[in-house]
Amino acid sequence: MELAVRRPSKIVAVHLNYRSRAAQRGKVPDFPSYFLKPPSALAPPGVLARPAGTSLLGFEGEIALVIGTRAAGVKPADGWSHVAAVTAANDFGVYDMRAADGGSNVRSKGADGFLPIGPELIDARQVDPAGLRLRTWLNGSLAQEATTADLLFDFGYLVADLSQTLTLEPDDIILTGTPAGASVAVPGDLVEVEVDAGSLTSGRLTTRIAEGARGYRIGAQPATDPEVARLAWGTDG
Repeated sequence: MELAVRRPSKIVAVHLNYRSRAAQRGKVPDFPSYFLKPPSALAPPGVLARPAGTSLLGFEGEIALVIGTRAAGVKPADGWSHVAAVTAANDFGVYDMRAADGGSNVRSKGADGFLPIGPELIDARQVDPAGLRLRTWLNGSLAQEATTADLLFDFGYLVADLSQTLTLEPDDIILTGTPAGASVAVPGDLVEVEVDAGSLTSGRLTTRIAEGARGYRIGAQPATDPEVARLAWGTDG
C-alpha cells in the first residue's frame, strides 16, 4: 500500500498536548515542546518489526496535520488555514533506548518505519479542527479515545508556534500528541488508529507487530528500569 502523504521535508511531534495524558504524567506544560522524527520513519499500514533486544515498544495514536501552504511567522488565528489535511498516525518508540537519547528521541522514536500514517487523508476544509475524534485499538480492544476538545494547544496555535522558529513547507507533518491510554505492543499484536469527524474518516491505520532480527550492535544498548517500564506501559503515563 502506498503512503497517504508525500515525503515531507520535516516531521515535528508535540510531547504533551492532551489533558488526559498530562494528568497521567503529573505535569501540565505552559507551552508546547517538540521533537523531530526523520522522514525515513514514515510507513504505510503494514508490519512493524520490534528491534531485537528490546521489549518496550510503545504505541501512541495521534492526529497528524499535513501542511498545505508555506507557513512562516503566522498568527494562531491563521494557523489552521495552512493545514491541507489530517489523518491517523502511530508514533511508535522503544522506551529501551530512551536513556541513550538524552532527550532527542533519535534512537527511541526515529527508526525506519516507526511512523505508520494513513490510510486516507481528510480534507481540512471539510472539518472543524475542534471536532475531531481519535481512537486506538490494541487487538480489537479500545485503548485510546479522545476528541480535540481535550487538547491543551489547538492546531492553529501549534502551526503558529512552530512557524516562529522554522518555516513549515507543503507536505510537512505535525504530530499533535497522544491522549491517555498509550501503552506497549508486543510481537503478534495488532494496533489500529482512526481519526474521524462524523462520516469523514481516515480509515483504520493497521500495524501488526513482528519480532525483528536487527538490533543494536554499536554504541548505546537497550536498557530499562521499573520507572521506564511504568512510563511505557502507561500505568503512570
